[in-house]
Amino acid sequence: MTNVAFPREATDVTPEWLSQVLGGTVETVAAEQIGIGVGLLGRLYRLAITGNGVPSSVILKLPTLDLGARTNVVEPLRFYEKEISFYKEAATRVPVSTASVYHAEFDEVSRDFFLLLEDLGARRMEDQIAGCPIEDADTAIDALAEMHAHWWNSDDFPAWLPQYSDQPYPLVIAGMFMQAWPRAMEIFGDHLSPNFLAFGERYPELVPWFMENLSVAPFTLCHGDFRLDNLFFATHESHPKITVVDWQICFKGRGGYDVAYFISQSLRTDVRRANEQRLKDRYLAGLASHGITYDDFEADYAKTVAYCFIYAVVSAGQIEVTNERMRDLILSILDRAVVAIEDTKGLEILPS
Repeated sequence: MTNVAFPREATDVTPEWLSQVLGGTVETVAAEQIGIGVGLLGRLYRLAITGNGVPSSVILKLPTLDLGARTNVVEPLRFYEKEISFYKEAATRVPVSTASVYHAEFDEVSRDFFLLLEDLGARRMEDQIAGCPIEDADTAIDALAEMHAHWWNSDDFPAWLPQYSDQPYPLVIAGMFMQAWPRAMEIFGDHLSPNFLAFGERYPELVPWFMENLSVAPFTLCHGDFRLDNLFFATHESHPKITVVDWQICFKGRGGYDVAYFISQSLRTDVRRANEQRLKDRYLAGLASHGITYDDFEADYAKTVAYCFIYAVVSAGQIEVTNERMRDLILSILDRAVVAIEDTKGLEILPS
């Protein structure tokens, strides 16, 4: 590709730049920010396009403007770098649908990135706060089983794909929690029982234990942020049943992580309680159809549910809450996590 400027803002995207990237003739482009309060660590824009030989719209993904989140969360854990690597090197190797990528770049100096992606706006999204409809949960679990089976005990994981037991992950994650905890307490401390207040105080010292338990063979490719806001469902027979986006947190680890994270975070508590065992059985049956037996699944599930307490804390404490939906999302993450931990007796399985 010839010289193409690196867009730092949506206003940097010109018809000339898009013409080079898309390989057609772009006459006009207009940007509209979307997904406010849905994505926590990036900005999304829909670019409406007129021209010849180009799509009518594409999605532009750019870094968050929250410098605290970038400094304390994104850059130490290489989230942007990993997502660019995923779309360049691994997206065509996963057996689930992802958004097609037109162009992707990461700047090693500034640590900025941009992604120019297929617009999935014609497909259906559900609201994570409202909770996942059970028929969509079935579809999501089937996708996880298929993806995990494909990568199960692979000898061809990408070199850039980390295990979360590798430093600096345990150190950074424990530090993230410690820094976030005081502010999170201000936001939702009155929502927590004494047992969970004690759990929060102890959580940083438990991080290496959680990380080690996520990093024991058999390994698979984990999405890492498999929640409802990152899933698109078909609205036409030509669409894949499900399309999965936002691969910043992907890692090599235990498949039960994605399953527990999705079920405990994206289903309303009443729906989860009524369907949890069936969904777990459905996942295991999906693996079994590929000849895979997952003996430690229930233990991994319970440990992950307990680990997921961190998402509400870090979201509240590290990420600037700029609107009511973001606050509602954080509180829904907290409430579902706490009840799921209680239901799985997660505090009882922690090391003494």
